[in-house]
Amino acid sequence: MKSIMFGVILVAVLTIVSGMVQGRMSNRWGPTQDMQIAAKQLEKLPAQFGNWRLLTSQEMSEDAINQLECAGYVNRTYTNRQTGETVNMALIIGPAGPTAVHTPEICYSSRAHKQIAPRECVTLLDRSNQEDNFWSLTFRSTGVNADTLQVYYAWSTGDHWLAAGNPRFSLAGQPYLYKIQLASRAALFADLKTNDPCKNFLQDFLPVAKQYLIEPSQK
Repeated sequence: MKSIMFGVILVAVLTIVSGMVQGRMSNRWGPTQDMQIAAKQLEKLPAQFGNWRLLTSQEMSEDAINQLECAGYVNRTYTNRQTGETVNMALIIGPAGPTAVHTPEICYSSRAHKQIAPRECVTLLDRSNQEDNFWSLTFRSTGVNADTLQVYYAWSTGDHWLAAGNPRFSLAGQPYLYKIQLASRAALFADLKTNDPCKNFLQDFLPVAKQYLIEPSQK
């Protein structure tokens, strides 16, 4: 009898814990105070750094915000005043579950683009020789112009950026996540190995962005 009762209690406890974890991952109870503070800090990202300046700032659609369940975001286009390069940058913060699952492989492939090569991991070193890792993808437009779209993306807990292979599981225990996604268009036969606007942007942006990202407190 005691064994049966113990088994029932154990199942109940595991069910409650599992529900709490799922609720935390999916933001079931709304953004936490820590997430709201981090989201406000994100809005302070500067409009200008290095040779890059803000060209436009776009609002995300209500459907996109609801789907991502993000607590805050910046969605901007920057241009380099020396080279003329233009990069679209979306940086969001939200619960680990929804923030981890949406990737550009799904997004762009459903919007008149075809992925033309497997994703690659690009590593950048900061001033202290710590690594930031990003997934890099190349798409080709299926439209008349058939231009090339270079896309970078990664996740962060407020420290370094990670090109996680399975972020839904490897980052599941985090109170919240940041996700960055960059996109830059190039001519059909542009050599992105020699000159990669997204990589150029990140080299200037990352040292600045680290000042505005907050690591979540583990409570």
